[in-house]
Amino acid sequence: MFRVRAPSIAVIIQACNEAETLDRTLQSVVDSIAAAKNKIPELIPEIAVVDDVSTDNTRDIITAWTEKHPEIKLVTYEENQGPGFARNEGVRKTTGAYLFFLDADDVFYPNHIRLCLTHLMDNDELGYVFTKLHVDAPVHEQWRRSIDERNPINFCVRRVWHDMILGFAEEPDFRTYRTEDTLYLLCLRDLVAHEKIEVETCEQFVSTGNTLDRQREKLGITIAEWNTKVAAGEGDHCFVMTDEMKRVVEARLSHVRNLLGGDA
Repeated sequence: MFRVRAPSIAVIIQACNEAETLDRTLQSVVDSIAAAKNKIPELIPEIAVVDDVSTDNTRDIITAWTEKHPEIKLVTYEENQGPGFARNEGVRKTTGAYLFFLDADDVFYPNHIRLCLTHLMDNDELGYVFTKLHVDAPVHEQWRRSIDERNPINFCVRRVWHDMILGFAEEPDFRTYRTEDTLYLLCLRDLVAHEKIEVETCEQFVSTGNTLDRQREKLGITIAEWNTKVAAGEGDHCFVMTDEMKRVVEARLSHVRNLLGGDA
């Protein structure tokens, strides 16, 4: 149903003051595309790097890459609007039928694009696939499944399903508490068939203030130990649900139920 004769992909990279890591990230994407083309020579790639109003030389680095690689484009706007808007804007500025997302301090391995894309192209019933994510921090095995299922950098989704669920939440509270990924992936899981590829294809690094940095204590112990700390008021559960977020969540899930026929 969704097969395309010449497969096209869009890799969306959000960047805000990521000058120290952006070269590594972009090189990983270029290398992953090159490896995919060895298997799928007709592949049509786009890489949209969305500069979320950086104040360092992030934009200069992106511009330098666009001059060497015509598949890379710089996406800009005038006011910082957070990762949800940045990802959606990257999608809006591209046309690829298969979407990949990456943060500007993380990397794809060479196998990532090829494995995800061939898996989806071989099974028209799947709306998205995801892989195992290597994390640059100690992680207790009990958190492994959660990490792989709740981070969009190891996902590949058909554009049609991104559009169906209205993209990532852009409302201010999701930006403040950084939970737009949670709602996005929840809607996808409820709506469309998906599969996990049991291969590591991406790596998430710790950087100051990012999700992995904020959750290092939690990820290093068992779920039971973490729940005990939270119950005792000793741990930050890293998840907040404001009234605004509750309204958005219910509206999105209601939208998904309508897409499914109203009975889900």
